Amino acid sequence: MENISVWIGIDVSKATLDIYIRPIGKAFKVGNTEVEIANLVEQLKSFDINLIVLEATGGLETEVIIQLQAALLPVALINPRQGRDFAKATGRLAKTDVIDAQILAHFGEAMKPQVLAIESESARQLSELISRRRQLVEMRTAEKNRSERARGKALIDIEEHIQQLDERLAKLNQKIEELTQNNQQWIDKVNLLQTTPGIGPVISTTLVSDLPELGQLTAKEISRLVGVAPINHDSGQHKGKRMIHGGRGHVRATLYMGAVVAMRHHPVIKAFYERLVERGKSKKLALTACVHKMLVILNAMVRDNLSWRVTDNLQPIVHT
Repeated sequence: MENISVWIGIDVSKATLDIYIRPIGKAFKVGNTEVEIANLVEQLKSFDINLIVLEATGGLETEVIIQLQAALLPVALINPRQGRDFAKATGRLAKTDVIDAQILAHFGEAMKPQVLAIESESARQLSELISRRRQLVEMRTAEKNRSERARGKALIDIEEHIQQLDERLAKLNQKIEELTQNNQQWIDKVNLLQTTPGIGPVISTTLVSDLPELGQLTAKEISRLVGVAPINHDSGQHKGKRMIHGGRGHVRATLYMGAVVAMRHHPVIKAFYERLVERGKSKKLALTACVHKMLVILNAMVRDNLSWRVTDNLQPIVHT
């Protein structure tokens, strides 16, 4: 039976992995440890695998993905919302680890999600450092907010913690810079992205690390991947508001920061934003549209290997 072409779902938890192999109906559980994952990979090598599907679980899936990809097995990583919506659509309302693994295998066969690109070890380290920097920035923002309401010794303690976070961020930025400088391809892409007004070291390294597909997809595909492509909500005569949904939230949040700066310094984005507001669009909607436009421009720049320049009529010399 192991010669049958199969689809595999792996439900990841902190301690265990639940595996389901479709269509042969084989289900089993292993520990989420390096040794047990290695044994699992050896076992899965005996199957003719179409795809292995996992959900993003905040990093708990990292080790299994690394080992599966090292064995050159095809892996897809999906948003948990996709798996849950698919379960509801197929009438599977109950939720257990075993059922979730079955649903992921079924999702793989029915929806055929894109195979996850294999990351190098250095790329993975860069992604982890950038993720850690994001966590420190969030902690610093929270402490700054607390300092506005604190007094006395509590305020002194908060200020000391902010200083410690600043020192940690400086060291982390140095590590990110050193890691980036060891890869010429990253250097070239980071330098290219930073020619764009509003794109600095944080945004450029985030895009290089967490959006490696930049420049390799169409404008629509990259927009859907990040989650800035407007989705229609129309029915009959009713024309609903177009909204964004899903995608890589942390990349989108980083681009929002860039768009805020770009609205002041990026001639094309500034003019685009002002035009939308003049037409009666809300500032929030106009900002989201600017994020979308900026992403499309960056994607075209990387695709065509062209740095940012503008003509006299403020149009970018890139194909968007």
